[in-house]
Amino acid sequence: MTSVALAGRLEPAHLEERCCDLNQIVARAKSAILQAAAGGVSVQLSLSPNAARVALSSEELERIVIGLCDVACSALGPGGRLIVETRGLNDAQVGSAPGLASTADARARVVVRTEQPRGPAECVAPSPRRSDQLLAFGELEALLERLGGRLERARLSDTDLAYVAHLPYVAPGSSSGRMPVALAQGAEVILLIEDEPQVQAVTARILRAFGYAVITAHNERTAMAQAEQYGAAIALVVSDLVLPGVSGTDLVRRLRQPCEHARVLYMSGYSPEHVGALVEDASFLHKPFTADELVTRVRDLLAPPVH
Repeated sequence: MTSVALAGRLEPAHLEERCCDLNQIVARAKSAILQAAAGGVSVQLSLSPNAARVALSSEELERIVIGLCDVACSALGPGGRLIVETRGLNDAQVGSAPGLASTADARARVVVRTEQPRGPAECVAPSPRRSDQLLAFGELEALLERLGGRLERARLSDTDLAYVAHLPYVAPGSSSGRMPVALAQGAEVILLIEDEPQVQAVTARILRAFGYAVITAHNERTAMAQAEQYGAAIALVVSDLVLPGVSGTDLVRRLRQPCEHARVLYMSGYSPEHVGALVEDASFLHKPFTADELVTRVRDLLAPPVH
């Protein structure tokens, strides 16, 4: 399956401030984590030397780490243990739980695992705060997605849970702790047509992190329905070249009437000559691509014409 590489959200200003050391922030937050874990819960930190620098401010990262620990603690009783780990490229995956996606390009992760006390004599009633757990997790999930990352939760065993924050990171090779590229954010509506669920999710997440309003479709029927609903509000169509039952080029031609002013960006693992002629003025992005490459191409297409 073709995928895109999420290199993290890039801000147009204060780039130096939106970069921090993951291990340093987690270690600095230990006292707050211990406070969140009050009530007989022990805390263990494990910091990986492979973790990349994170493309967030120290305040944003600390909020995510402490909030995630607080959510995890709500599922623990006295005698339980909270394990807070940082992980980077080539570090081990988090168990084999079906709810956790395997991430090949995972350079900056925070993993918070719970270990309930063992033995029937040590079993405790659920925390009264547990009713708030899903709400708090949802708020953290929304925050991290706005910042260009994602959050997962999975059960590792009958009693133990794992919470994994995939964080936007500073791309290798950047100097002085700066993000490698500064891009302006947009606010246009983009129709994204991609039949691979994971590719669609990551691509949409990148574009939304830069302020774009993204509507999605996975085949001809859903694409036409979105086009009829949003019409001329769609500023850009981003489409895979190979879709179920139709080529991306044929589908885009059918979208021309409801989306008459939309620009077009095709993406594919194939080169255009192997798929057919592109529509006039369309652009092409080869898979796999990075977040920088995607947003740079989108920004170029949506930039106002120079007179």
